[in-house]
Amino acid sequence: MSLKDKKVAVNFSGVGTYFKEPPFHPPEHYPEYDGTETQSGNSIYSNVRQVLYQAGLDEERFGTPEWNPFGVLIDPGMTVFIKPNTVRHYHMGGGDVLSIINHASVLRPILDYTIKALKGEGRIIIGDSQVIFGRFEEAYEVAQIDQLLEWIRQQTNIEIECFDLRLVQGAKSWMHGRWAREKIEKDPRGYRFVDLGDKSCFKGIDPKRLRIAIASYKNMIKHHSNGKHEYLFPQSVLDSDVIINIPKLKTHRRTAVTLAIKNFMGIPAWKDTLPHFITGSPKEGGDQYINPSIRKRMVLWLHDRIQTVPFVPIKFCFAVVKRILWDTRKIVPFKDNISEAMWYGNDTLWRTLADLNRGVLYADREGIIRSTQQRRYFAIIDGFIAGEKDGPVSVDPVPAGVVIAGYNPVALDLVAATLMGFDVKKIPMIWNTFGGRDGLNGQAPSLFDGDESQVTVNTGNEILTFAQFGKRHNLKFEPHPAWKGHVERD
Repeated sequence: MSLKDKKVAVNFSGVGTYFKEPPFHPPEHYPEYDGTETQSGNSIYSNVRQVLYQAGLDEERFGTPEWNPFGVLIDPGMTVFIKPNTVRHYHMGGGDVLSIINHASVLRPILDYTIKALKGEGRIIIGDSQVIFGRFEEAYEVAQIDQLLEWIRQQTNIEIECFDLRLVQGAKSWMHGRWAREKIEKDPRGYRFVDLGDKSCFKGIDPKRLRIAIASYKNMIKHHSNGKHEYLFPQSVLDSDVIINIPKLKTHRRTAVTLAIKNFMGIPAWKDTLPHFITGSPKEGGDQYINPSIRKRMVLWLHDRIQTVPFVPIKFCFAVVKRILWDTRKIVPFKDNISEAMWYGNDTLWRTLADLNRGVLYADREGIIRSTQQRRYFAIIDGFIAGEKDGPVSVDPVPAGVVIAGYNPVALDLVAATLMGFDVKKIPMIWNTFGGRDGLNGQAPSLFDGDESQVTVNTGNEILTFAQFGKRHNLKFEPHPAWKGHVERD
């Protein structure tokens, strides 16, 4: 339950499809199973169960009716927050949506063992803050999570909540097909800013240059200046005692991979204060694109006007000019085709993610960052159907058939990215989160004390050092095109 535990379990199940018959009962009546019904062929359940055992959860009682794997994490009466990856309700490339989001069959054993640990007292909250254009209910329908929750609520007196964490979602405006926003605000407990202050990885960076493409840069300046670096959290997350993180095993255009660390991008309720890039090229102190470009600088200026001007007709005029200027690349190509830091040189998003992980793990209920871990944490990376190439929302499906579990998000990502075939030293999101590489000189609470040599991997057949694991296992995922040739390991 502590970040100091750097053991990682990897279960090579070989199962590359999800079991799609609700309510996703286990395939046999395990000794600890409290239900009466089973469903033959549900190997997803059995392999999630197996990886919990490999991770050392209550291993002495495994195979007995008393086995309670989450009992070391969860005490009766606690609030457990479960964070799946349901980033979007459809695959942007028209492919299999289950290559980009979790399926209910993975969630079922996690809920079963959570309910067992609570022993009739406490609360379970399931939530996600999708991309701005995502549709929460539709994602949970296509993943069959809605059917699972409808059934499981009838089986337990534990209250199970499930809601969209966002303040707003995208909505089409009347002109030019532009996206406006509509309020949703579904957290019944409200929202609170968590300020990292001098513990933020953005300390010393000019806030006027921080951007996320979907929001006004003025909001970014307001919340990342004067010594303040704050993110809006759902109070339900801050009120929780335990976090169970369920990422997908996928590639990503800005961070190379999206795993345990990256899955917390789906925690903040308001995207406007989440820096994704720094304006300009590396020569100009930014990471937005590779080579200096006057045209791209002009496009950014126009985009900033579109995001900040409140009047739709004026937005429309700026949008038309922006489109014309951007399309000049068809006549005179840019020196590079990179925009919004979707490439291996992104030096921004890892900072945002380090801040968010510290916020989730070290902020108390009032949003104040403490020196000690404030809530227990466990993660299970879903790699039954994984994704490669154009991640995170247009991946090519990979039937990897793996599930990975552990207590420390950095250790998990080290192992998972290595398994994918990537060199973690070339992934800032992972490599900069330990060993003092974040530039904070130990002023912020650590996500990972020590170095990669402290990580051990239980494959079910043997326990390996991190180095040994890397030598023996490589699934050779193809990275995002903008990372290809820059992140693969030998």
